Amino acid sequence: MISTKTDSDLGPELMTLRGMQWIYGIKNDPYALLLRAESDEPHALGRQAREHGALMWSTAETWVTARYDTASALLSDPRLGVHYPRPEPGAGDEEAMAWQIPALHDVLPLGDVSLALDRASYRRLRGQAVAAVGTGRPAFAAELAKRSEGQLDLLDTDFDLMTDFAHPLAAHALADLLGVAVADRERFAGLCVDVAPALDATLCPPRLVTARELITAAREIGELLGAPASDRGADDERASRLLLAVAGVQLAANLTARTVSALLDHPEAWASVRDDAALAPAAVRETVRYAPPVRLQQLFAHEDVKVKGTTITAGRTVTVLVEAANRDPEAFTEPDRFDLGREAAAAPLTFVDDLYTGTLEPFATAVATAGVATLAARLPALRRAAPELRRLRAPVTGGVLRMPVTGTAG
Repeated sequence: MISTKTDSDLGPELMTLRGMQWIYGIKNDPYALLLRAESDEPHALGRQAREHGALMWSTAETWVTARYDTASALLSDPRLGVHYPRPEPGAGDEEAMAWQIPALHDVLPLGDVSLALDRASYRRLRGQAVAAVGTGRPAFAAELAKRSEGQLDLLDTDFDLMTDFAHPLAAHALADLLGVAVADRERFAGLCVDVAPALDATLCPPRLVTARELITAAREIGELLGAPASDRGADDERASRLLLAVAGVQLAANLTARTVSALLDHPEAWASVRDDAALAPAAVRETVRYAPPVRLQQLFAHEDVKVKGTTITAGRTVTVLVEAANRDPEAFTEPDRFDLGREAAAAPLTFVDDLYTGTLEPFATAVATAGVATLAARLPALRRAAPELRRLRAPVTGGVLRMPVTGTAG
């Protein structure tokens, strides 16, 4: 289970951890302020973090980088991973002092939903994801296009792009892929909404009610997808299915909404995609760099790692500011410009093959590409009907919560 704590235990621990994050930001530490997740414009904080050099020590007790070359090296280093190191047997067995603050991964552990596996496991799971939905499966792209059309047919001219289109598209596409019983699909889609804060909960303590919804929904998703298997191949399949349900649906929906948002903010780019739906993949690729659906990535050191003259000791964490690194002018020309024709020498750092983001990439990009292409073809006059709303306490995803749009010309 994600947590077996009672409300009287879990609530105060989450509140204490969140309170500490606010305290960390008092001295204008850019990473600590990003953890507060209270700003819709994090890019200035990313630039400030880059100015601190290759690595900065944050008051939030983690090493931080916002520079592309350092971030790339850390994300690919096998000595670092998203699974937290456990002490050797017999080590650290002494009881914690009453005043010590527990780590978030102990208060709300997410290993049971495949968010804290080792790199070798994610590499295997990515292979499964590519086989299921990647370029070798043109039928899946055709199915997504048909489902996107069908989802739009259900909507009026005015609708919410996230709740009425992007999220249902991703949830029902995954239900098809995983073979969820037809009678259970609406329930499955609702559960995917309840687990949407999972990625953010790896770095930011959710409110108690949100944590409870996440815990309950994750358990019910596990029950829908079947009992654990006994051999590694079957265990890998279950891990992949859980990861896609708990994090993949939200990631795909968020990437869809972020791509449309970026296009609507850049009318020339939107006009290009409207005129040529074949540009939808380029729009998604540029959004992965420009407004990534995963903005931060925390890694745990499993042994001492020396980077740019600084040693990250075993047991410490390092946090990669992915969005800031993707806008590093040392790696990208005019990084703050949204460019459909960008031919960058560097690849965005949003998805890493042997981390959970790599497992989620094939599904997320396929869903977003189909959704954007359908919207551009069917609703060329698409525009915002009201300001976009972002999820609270979402430093990792900056998740789109509401995006009211209209398909009528203004």
